[in-house]
Amino acid sequence: MLSRANNEYCASSVEDDIMDDDYNHISPDVFYTVTSLPGPGINVDDFNTPFVRGCDCREGKCLHPNCPCVERYGINYSDDGRLLDSKLNGPVVECNSLCGCCVLQRCGNRLVQLGPRKGLQVFKSGDAKGFGLKSKTRISKGEFICEYAGEVISLEEARCRVQTNKGKMNYIFVLNEHLAEGRVIKTYVDPTMIGNIGRYINHSCQPNAVVVPVRTNNLIPKLCIFALTVIEIGEEITFDYSGGGSSGKGEECSVEVELRDRKLCYCGMQDCKKYLPYDETLF
Repeated sequence: MLSRANNEYCASSVEDDIMDDDYNHISPDVFYTVTSLPGPGINVDDFNTPFVRGCDCREGKCLHPNCPCVERYGINYSDDGRLLDSKLNGPVVECNSLCGCCVLQRCGNRLVQLGPRKGLQVFKSGDAKGFGLKSKTRISKGEFICEYAGEVISLEEARCRVQTNKGKMNYIFVLNEHLAEGRVIKTYVDPTMIGNIGRYINHSCQPNAVVVPVRTNNLIPKLCIFALTVIEIGEEITFDYSGGGSSGKGEECSVEVELRDRKLCYCGMQDCKKYLPYDETLF
């Protein structure tokens, strides 16, 4: 077991001191946050309560089978820091503030909590789509791009915001995590007014990136965006707003919504579904 001193060191350093995110917003009325924050209707304690178990690995990269974190949840990343294909459907759980490996700050089971990749660039993608996101460097398949961060809010708050902003762009992402026995855990993240660089990523019916839920220091999942394919320099980064194959997909609903309430899709792909995905719980 870790000593209390080591626990205190890790808890104060994991995402406060290690997180490296020097991006900002082009819109002055949007507040920048490096990771998701608790919003209305969310219990703050859920963000402040770390996992009760950590590893005591002080050497290596926590990729060996003797690491309790790896033994319980499996290996998440390759040696060069890319998400394994087998983890596109999760679960992805990284080492946390109770782990001894954080003292070294070089654990191979820590990736998304270190911050977004460098070289991301917001650009004007056209009048219909507004702004988009691209990279100044080539992104390899499986590489972490950034988190889709914002306010984590309750279902009631999400519904209220959708109705209040009816007719405007809806940034709320609904994460559906499908568990055993048909159970589904829903997480609502809204980066409309409080968010990070990820809020500028547009939808595509044929995306080059995917959202994967990743847990680091608590049970609240981070909406983490990984490259599905090689993304070339200057190519727009996109993901499927309905989830795109991850375990946390916000599936397009079977219920009918009047067409005037649906937002048109401007991805331009041959298999475009014409309308942006939505989640029935918001209506």
